[in-house]
Amino acid sequence: MDVILGQPVTLDFTTHDPLSGAVSDADIIPSCEVFENQTDIPILTPAATKRTGKTGNYRVTFDATAANGFEIGKSYNVIAEATVNGITAKARIASFTLTSPPLPIRAPAHFEI
Repeated sequence: MDVILGQPVTLDFTTHDPLSGAVSDADIIPSCEVFENQTDIPILTPAATKRTGKTGNYRVTFDATAANGFEIGKSYNVIAEATVNGITAKARIASFTLTSPPLPIRAPAHFEI
């Protein structure tokens, strides 16, 4: 997946009961971390939000901006952590590469002689 510098990113993920495998709400709102390449310290820890009326369905949104630590050409992993029925699990919910914004398309110049 490619993400353009400066754009918002929204990712969905679900949580499941570790014993039955059924979709289940987390005990508390899950946490998320965004890691760059091989860096072990997250560059961003965006807050997850539960989708209204959806059991075990969450989303996380963040802006892929330079101010938030993102750099063109680098790869990123988004990891979610949730606890369901007292058991904590983690999963990678997305991997992406940051790309530069497309160049604007300009109309050809028109010259009259």
